[in-house]
Amino acid sequence: MDTTSDLPDARRRRAPMDVSDRAWGTVAVLLGLVMLYATSAPGGHFTWLMFAGVCWLLFGLGWLVVLGGVLVRRGRLVTLRRHWPFWAVPPLIVALVGSLVYVGAPVRMRFELSRPALDNFAKTVSEGTPPGKRNWIGLYPVEYLDGSRNAFGFMIDDTGFLTSYGFAWSPNSEPDIDGPGYYCHFNGPWYIWEISD
Repeated sequence: MDTTSDLPDARRRRAPMDVSDRAWGTVAVLLGLVMLYATSAPGGHFTWLMFAGVCWLLFGLGWLVVLGGVLVRRGRLVTLRRHWPFWAVPPLIVALVGSLVYVGAPVRMRFELSRPALDNFAKTVSEGTPPGKRNWIGLYPVEYLDGSRNAFGFMIDDTGFLTSYGFAWSPNSEPDIDGPGYYCHFNGPWYIWEISD
């Protein structure tokens, strides 16, 4: 006699993570990556920051509404245990991304990934080649480039709000580049260059 048909289907009771749980987690990860990119340049990429901010706001409100709906239902503890990725993953992503942004990790990482191209360009300029017009230096889209053999600087496209940000290179002292701006030492001969619009 076959008694296996009388047993409840374990796959139905303990289904893998629900599709909606995965969707909330996936969206949180994608928004986290957008935020890391948006904050990976000095002053942040303004357009991307605005986009990420609006998306995080809508995502957070939706997440709170769904979580609130779960908390007022009967059997909420069982539901919370079963769907732990839904309520645990998004706050963990927010905490991780917030911590990375707070310590400046996105700016440092993008700078270090661009460092070979930045140093190569600085070497070329220091050897007497004029900076000329460039669209990209490393991973940075260039909006404005100025300088001489002793120092140069470039503004990164779409950074800051009412202020433009970029990098300046000066091996001997604080950069002396024509035009307005403030300099803050960043790493080695590199400075963050800020110009108020």
